[in-house]
Amino acid sequence: MPVSSAHLPMPKRRHEFIRSAMLATALSLLAWPAYATAQDESIDPEKVLEELHDLQEDFERFRESRTPVEMERNGGLCDERIGRICIWFGGVEENFPAEFREVRQARVQFIRDLSDGLAMVPDPWIIGQLVHYLVEGQNVDEGIRVAEVCGIAEEWWCSALEGYALHMRTKYLESEEAFREALASMPEEERHRWTTPEYIFTEDAEKDFNAGSAEEREARFELLWLLSDPLFLFEGNDRLTDHFARLVVARNRSDAVDPLGLEWDDDLKETLVRYGRNTGYSRTHNPSRMLSGRFNDTRRMLGHHHPMSRGYLFPEDFLESPAAIPPESWITAPREARTWYAPPYAPDLRALETQVGRFRRDGQMLIVGAYRPTFVDMGGEGRIVSAWSPEGGVSGPPSTGMFMVPLDGRAPLYARGREAEGVMTMNVRPGSYVSGLEVVNLQDRQAWRARQGVVQRPLEPGLVDVSDLMILRSGVPLPETMDEAIPNVRPGVRLIPGERFPVVWEVYGLRIAEPVQVTIGFSQGRPEFLEHVGDFLSVIEPERAIEITFEDTGPDQVQAAFRSIELTLPDLEPGEYTLHLQLNLSGRTPVITSRPIIVEPAPDEGPLDRD
Repeated sequence: MPVSSAHLPMPKRRHEFIRSAMLATALSLLAWPAYATAQDESIDPEKVLEELHDLQEDFERFRESRTPVEMERNGGLCDERIGRICIWFGGVEENFPAEFREVRQARVQFIRDLSDGLAMVPDPWIIGQLVHYLVEGQNVDEGIRVAEVCGIAEEWWCSALEGYALHMRTKYLESEEAFREALASMPEEERHRWTTPEYIFTEDAEKDFNAGSAEEREARFELLWLLSDPLFLFEGNDRLTDHFARLVVARNRSDAVDPLGLEWDDDLKETLVRYGRNTGYSRTHNPSRMLSGRFNDTRRMLGHHHPMSRGYLFPEDFLESPAAIPPESWITAPREARTWYAPPYAPDLRALETQVGRFRRDGQMLIVGAYRPTFVDMGGEGRIVSAWSPEGGVSGPPSTGMFMVPLDGRAPLYARGREAEGVMTMNVRPGSYVSGLEVVNLQDRQAWRARQGVVQRPLEPGLVDVSDLMILRSGVPLPETMDEAIPNVRPGVRLIPGERFPVVWEVYGLRIAEPVQVTIGFSQGRPEFLEHVGDFLSVIEPERAIEITFEDTGPDQVQAAFRSIELTLPDLEPGEYTLHLQLNLSGRTPVITSRPIIVEPAPDEGPLDRD
């Protein structure tokens, strides 16, 4: 995604800062930590800062002048506009020229000037610029060292700069620790800014986030970033540390010349906080922008972001009730996402085909999750194929995990595995959770994940409840127990017309031999969680509802009743549907459960690779 802005080039100024009469003083202070030495009274701090500001401007103007000019390709149309910033979504084919050698050399010289200036004047702006340009110049370890030694009075800024450099070094645990040290020691007004979802939330959602007590706001902050972690399998929360890193860059840029050549303002900050740091720059020219009879420089700098960026932030609409979030709801495509990010360890992160179900077990909740990482086989007429199959072509070792994040503040629970696809289970106490299934191939920097809300309350005496419906693989025999069914749970809910498949469920709280009327059917659409009979009735009244009804009885002793049935998918048009089940009991409230499914077109030749 390029971010572009038009501007008139400013005349260059050359300064001889360190090459002036201060040179002898600077050289005498080069032994690190230079700025720990008593400051020479002949040095004018304001003059040093002024000269370094000028040199920073010179470097950015030089970078611009050495960025090749190409013809503008998109006609100047914007996919989004933030103030003066025109944004468009270029896709993975977008590229930008490599940085010229002379630009790298100019940066090295400027870094030396900053280092010498810091030796004379231990100033927050100077050390901020020094760490920034060290990191930009791929000298991240030196940036970490400079931030660790630091030596300025504003210790919180030292910790924030260290967190920034550690994040860029992909040391996310250490980065978060440094950022949290910064939060603990920064002024309260600054801390409030750093812990507010400014720009990444809409204004109304930001107000809601800041409402309530300090404790409630703190809890929202922790929950938002916990659930925004791209992969629980990977240590550290790099989405949180990347957000803080953007705030560090914003503070550094707020009193410096921006590479895009614009004066710093809210639009530049919003673009940075929402879309992240630029990974490179290019420059374009559009002759059609020239004014008739007047000279008008139409060259402008473009900033580029990672082409695989996606939206990983937990949706603001569900922050008050995360357990209500349905599957596939918050990895959003660039055009849909308000804020972007690309995990360096797995920028190619896709949705994982899953089927997750809840079952009651002696006061516990059994979670069953079947999963399968997939690709669209473009050479096979768009078939969905397993990633680790010959058609999928993935060969690196997989790491898998199932996660349950309690929403009451308890630590997340997890189970890990090494199977590329299969079924995982966990026993947890009833409550509200966000569940996650993940598969990672770090060798090829690929990952798949699926998350959704999961809620189960303790069963009250005298009431009846039903588990989730689980669809099994086609062709397997009908199981007699859930233990037999679990290994054959289908990873995903894609079906084709005419396909026969088993469905299983459990019922809890039935009286001995109690008569039950069971209704199973298909309806069009993808409803959210159904909790009331009225919701169910509105679902089963589409233009064409297809269902069957039969009589059943409760168990011969008080226990969970396991049931299985084989169904044939009717001849439905491709699209989203719901498989629903309702239990009608004499004198008791009906019980409802449902399973969204996807009906795919029947293949012309051979079956789809679904299992």
